[in-house]
Amino acid sequence: MAFSILSREYDHHTEQVHAAGGNWVRDVMLGLNDGLVASFAVTSGVAGAFVTGNAAMMAGLSEMLGGAVAMGLAAFISARSQIEFHQSEIERERDEIRRWPEREREEISTIYRKKGFAGPLLDQIVAHITSDPERWSNVMMREELGFNEESFDRPLRSACAVGLSYLSGAAVPVWAYIFFEPSRALIVSAISTVAVLFAVGALKTIITSRSWWRSGLESMLIGIAAAGVTYAAGRMFAAR
Repeated sequence: MAFSILSREYDHHTEQVHAAGGNWVRDVMLGLNDGLVASFAVTSGVAGAFVTGNAAMMAGLSEMLGGAVAMGLAAFISARSQIEFHQSEIERERDEIRRWPEREREEISTIYRKKGFAGPLLDQIVAHITSDPERWSNVMMREELGFNEESFDRPLRSACAVGLSYLSGAAVPVWAYIFFEPSRALIVSAISTVAVLFAVGALKTIITSRSWWRSGLESMLIGIAAAGVTYAAGRMFAAR
C-alpha cells in the first residue's frame, strides 16, 4: 500500500499549492504595474516640458503601444527560452543515463535516502523509478535540478497576458490628455493613475499574501516618484 502511494506520487509530479490564477495572475499584475508607471512617467515628463499642444498625448500613446508590444514579446521569448532550456537539460540528463546508468542510479538512491527512505523500500523505489528511462529522467530533472515542467509558462498566453495588461495600465495616464486641455489633463491623469496604482498594488496581494494597504501604498509611491522625477526634468527643460 505504501509503495502504491509512492508510485503514484513519483510517477506524476509533486503537488504544489499556488495562489488562484498562478502565473496568469502574476503576468497580469506585472503588465498592469509596469504600464501604469512607465506611461505615468512619460506623460508627466512631457507635460512638464510642453504645457500646450498634444505632445503628452502623443508621447503617452507611443509609450502605450510600443511598450505593450515590447513587453509582450519579451514575455514570449522569456517563456519560450525557459522551455527550450528545460528541453536541452532533459536531453543531457537522458544522455547521462544512457552513458553512466550506475552512477545515475546511485544518485537516485542518494536523493531518496536523504528523504528518509532505507532498506528494501528504498531499493524498491529506485528500481521502480529507473525501470522507465522517461520517468527516470523526469525525476532527476525535478529532484536534482529543481525543474517542474508543469509550472512553466505557455509562451503565447504569457505574451498576451503581459502585453494586454500593459496596454490597459498604460492607457490610464493617457486618457485624460485626450479629453482635457493639457494643464487640467495633468491633474486628472495624476489623480486617476495614483488611484489605480494603489488598487493594482492592493490586488497584488492575491499572489504575495502581503498587507493590501501596504502593497497598494508601495505601488502608489513608486509611481509618484517616477512621475515626479520626469515632471521635474521636464520643467527644467522648459525653463531653459
